[in-house]
Amino acid sequence: MTRRAVRRMRPLRWIALILVGLLGLSGCGAVLPTSAWSDLFQPTAVPQTPPVPTPPPAITPTRVPQETERLAFVSDRTGNREIFVMNVDGSGLARLTNDPGNDESPAWSPNRQLIAFVSDRDGTPNIYLINPDGTGLRQLTNEGRGAVDPAWSPDSERIAYVAVRSTGSVLMILNLADGNRSEFSRELSDIARPSFSPDGRFLAFSALDPDGEEQRDIFLASLANASRFINLTNAEGDDDHPVFSPDGRRIAFQSRRDGTWKIYVMNADGAAATPLTEGPGDALNPSWSRDGQRLAFAANQSGAFNLYTMRDNGEEIQQISGHRANEVAPAFPSPPRLPIIATLAVATGSGGTRSLNLVTQGQEQTLRARTPLVDYITPAWSPDGTKIAYAANLDGTYNIYVMNADGTELVNLTSSEANDLHPVWSPDGSRIAFESDRNGNWEIFVSALDDASNVRNLTNHPGDDGNPTWSPDGTRIAFASNRTGHFDIYVLDMSAGMQLRNITNHPATDVFPAWSPVSEQIVFRSDRAGTNELFLVESDGRRVQRLTFDQADNTTPAWAPTGERIIFASNRSQSVLRRPGTRNYGIYSFDLVSLTIEAILVNERSHEYPAWRPQQRPDLHP
Repeated sequence: MTRRAVRRMRPLRWIALILVGLLGLSGCGAVLPTSAWSDLFQPTAVPQTPPVPTPPPAITPTRVPQETERLAFVSDRTGNREIFVMNVDGSGLARLTNDPGNDESPAWSPNRQLIAFVSDRDGTPNIYLINPDGTGLRQLTNEGRGAVDPAWSPDSERIAYVAVRSTGSVLMILNLADGNRSEFSRELSDIARPSFSPDGRFLAFSALDPDGEEQRDIFLASLANASRFINLTNAEGDDDHPVFSPDGRRIAFQSRRDGTWKIYVMNADGAAATPLTEGPGDALNPSWSRDGQRLAFAANQSGAFNLYTMRDNGEEIQQISGHRANEVAPAFPSPPRLPIIATLAVATGSGGTRSLNLVTQGQEQTLRARTPLVDYITPAWSPDGTKIAYAANLDGTYNIYVMNADGTELVNLTSSEANDLHPVWSPDGSRIAFESDRNGNWEIFVSALDDASNVRNLTNHPGDDGNPTWSPDGTRIAFASNRTGHFDIYVLDMSAGMQLRNITNHPATDVFPAWSPVSEQIVFRSDRAGTNELFLVESDGRRVQRLTFDQADNTTPAWAPTGERIIFASNRSQSVLRRPGTRNYGIYSFDLVSLTIEAILVNERSHEYPAWRPQQRPDLHP
């Protein structure tokens, strides 16, 4: 039997769809950076999966545990495929859909308020929504050639799905609030089974390996740049149906690299792929419990598909359905969004002698203590969150230093007699851009981490250039420059012959750009409203939007790793005249969804230059 013929026999696929101030010139008299770079594509050392018995156990049912978590699933016990729900112990069975068409692929919203599923009740498969009690049925998509494989974002506000086009399948993202749809990717062939990472920053999905003779593999892509992806499996045999564990550290998937479909689990970077099931039949459709300790799946050990659960290491396999019909596609409610514990690196103190501190949930840890004549400023996290770069004047002039996040293994990266300030990491973690006056005026330089002598001047202009920030894809750098007589924000495209564009072009002082880790938006500080406020602009210069409205000095914005919040320094809490340079500064958070501002670090000490530690994720750079 050919590979193409075998693929047509896969269960659960639709017929026909198988498939120093700014540069030392700031008005407040202190060296102010842009945000620390929070990278989209973050490498990580993911803990190994729990030990797995060798060989993996056969699917041998044992007693059913007394659990009450609800599962949605598909059964053809009524003659066609319908959506049912039941408790994970097999009790509480309820039928949700009742239509002559086929209903498949249920997916719970993380808030448990809705179930998305696919139905061909109107002739073409499209995505529908229904309440968990079977009420409130409505059609969500109306794709002329079909829409399949719905997957919820962790905030329950978006659904990714696969749309069928005449040219092939396209991965789409639908915003439920306004109905807007955006095409995420058509770079690969036969894309299927998208799955959001628990922090909402990545999508895993299956597709045909462009180098693998129609072999399916699991791929991972950042939502900020769908054209950059990595092949996580790249093994002989087909891999499909990836699902993230609730902590985001592992991915379960189904593979038939051994001849029949089995459930596997691997680290989120693709390492340590391990089979969890064994036996002559197929095991399909893994789904994680909300606590990440068990997996549900379907298997045809007895001729028909039934539902099973097992521990996340393949042990304690338990049958939870036993109907003579086929029952497949078990779906636990998706876990809520992975909570983000903010760890901030900040410069604490006043004047020219500040310490470098870490702050986690209000608890401060000093990494570089405040000492006479030494100023520690402008911290920037490495993309994997394991190192911090910063500027300090230990030898009289500012140099760029790099250390581990715990303060160990300090290295002087620049060792220059000039002032080198404001380090920012490239997305792949191999380079650091910074501003320096080593040529007599301020310029943007880039230094390789593994070869400090490899330093390149990127701007090379008589004007002053500084405050660099990398684009998420690493091809562009935004910076501030006064080359036209006043400071504007520029974007330098290193992939297009060093093409330069002024994106603010305003007579006011626009400084401290910080590029969003998940979009083309750049936040910056400007005095165009009379005081220092924060503004947002697209990287092509469109849609400038004012964010803050306060008579304080709002400055040095930085992004949270998910791109939903902007943190910044402000002296707005003081009762005295709040002008640039007036202490004390606190750290505040601006929520781009609710448009609200929250104080996150305000006390008797002054805190500046906030940098939010990135979350560790697999490296998406090929």
